[in-house]
Amino acid sequence: MKKQLDKGTDLIRVGLRWDCDADNRLDLDLSAFLLDEKGLARSDADFVFYNNPVSEDEALVYSGDDRNGIVDGTNESIFVDLNKIPQNVQKAVFCVTFDESEDERFFGEAESVVLNACAVTDPFDKGGEPFCSVDLAADHSQSSSMAVLELSRADDAWSYEMVCESAEFGMIELCSRYGLAVE
Repeated sequence: MKKQLDKGTDLIRVGLRWDCDADNRLDLDLSAFLLDEKGLARSDADFVFYNNPVSEDEALVYSGDDRNGIVDGTNESIFVDLNKIPQNVQKAVFCVTFDESEDERFFGEAESVVLNACAVTDPFDKGGEPFCSVDLAADHSQSSSMAVLELSRADDAWSYEMVCESAEFGMIELCSRYGLAVE
């Protein structure tokens, strides 16, 4: 169910945190797609992830790749400046996947895999209480790739929804779903 963001919310941190033991390190990745009115990325520049850390319009900025999940706290983040998202972009979808080099893994193999979003004042702000949060290890333990959070624009207001749509074939399926060719 979509919920409207509070008025005055301009900056958001979408964060991914996962906890695993030293013997079972996992390499999860956070990514995002900017989508037009047809639900498609306008170009490869609308796909933000570790190899493309900043969207063309600088509306989305990726914090960097954590390759093992042993950092305490949020492991990866994407900062969103809603004021910089072009008018022809209607949605931003945030996804969680395992790194391609991992054998078939599932979110349930971690102690927790939490995606949350909160309003921030700048990229150094850790944010307050998340306005949405989901533990993929608990709620989607048999999934390994998923579109999790969707921010959408209606007129001049933004709303959010936890969509939690699995992608059986990982990042390849997600890219194809949002109109990008994968080689």
